[in-house]
Amino acid sequence: MNSAAKFRVVILKHGYPSIENERRIVTAAGGALINGEEIPEVEGLRQCGEAEGVLVRWLKITPDLIKRWPRCRIIVRYGVGTDNVDVDAATQAGIIVGHVPHYCTDEVATHAIALLLACVRGLPRTQKKMERGGWELNPAEPLWRMKGRTLGLAGFGSIGQAVARKMSCWGLRLRATDPYVDPSRADALGVELVDLETLCRESDYLSLHVPLLPETRHLLNSRTLALMKPGAMLINTSRGPVLDTAALLAALDKGRLAMAGLDVFEDEPLPPGSPLRSHPRVALTDHVAWYSEESQAELQVTAAEEVVRVCTGGLPRSLVNPEVLHRLGRFAGWTPSDTVRWQLNRLEKLNWHHGQND
Repeated sequence: MNSAAKFRVVILKHGYPSIENERRIVTAAGGALINGEEIPEVEGLRQCGEAEGVLVRWLKITPDLIKRWPRCRIIVRYGVGTDNVDVDAATQAGIIVGHVPHYCTDEVATHAIALLLACVRGLPRTQKKMERGGWELNPAEPLWRMKGRTLGLAGFGSIGQAVARKMSCWGLRLRATDPYVDPSRADALGVELVDLETLCRESDYLSLHVPLLPETRHLLNSRTLALMKPGAMLINTSRGPVLDTAALLAALDKGRLAMAGLDVFEDEPLPPGSPLRSHPRVALTDHVAWYSEESQAELQVTAAEEVVRVCTGGLPRSLVNPEVLHRLGRFAGWTPSDTVRWQLNRLEKLNWHHGQND
């Protein structure tokens, strides 16, 4: 490692075939990059104690680890969600927690629509029938026209809005719920904002696009699923724990829901014995909605750029703990992105105050 480096960055448990983009960006800024997958994990974690920046994809970042990283200025999680990072502990330590909120917006929106169409047209059943050698000109189970039905979006951030744009010409009524979104965004897309219960009652198709937060864990549960129309369909490309799996299976088995399209699960990888794997009313993909060659490259480049920005004295473009900038005395000089404005709006509604310094 270059002893004359201005700062150090460690990458932990990334799983990418190449990190040359990260290495190029960090070294061009005068930093040194340590690939934690080339050394024992315990050594990678020790190196984090001497690093200003940490990039992580899968490893759980606990309060104990954070206490051992006194030089750290920023932890960036490869991805939109930061479920595996203890954000509160990082904030208390004065560490920025960054993420990459927009790298896969188009991919996830497209994937959600693909799962929806697969469910609407009964593709999982047809695929299994064809694999068994079957052929039916008149399907045993009825299919229904999409036009004129209601598509509900639980969560109306960048991905929910992208779904609305893509589906705007399909002859659907568009509804959404999101307590933190600017209503003008919905108006511009011809989407009516309603509360969650109304959304569940009115939606023929309900697609989930919320982050995993304390208030969104099991957002769809036995109570909210019971509000949905008989024969409705549910799509989840957000986070697995947003949806109560046991309640979903019960709703499917009872015929309350006609179909579900799932890319994310409460337990990942999805256990081999999970009843979801063989359920005739479920379309499954293996948490791949985020992926394209372009989105992966954008993710790695943007994450590295964000780490370098902070390690060289700048301010982040996106972060999940904007309150940390108060602790650092740097909030006044920072211009939040649209994503962070949403987070600030949420914090305000949760009675967080911009002037706090503790």
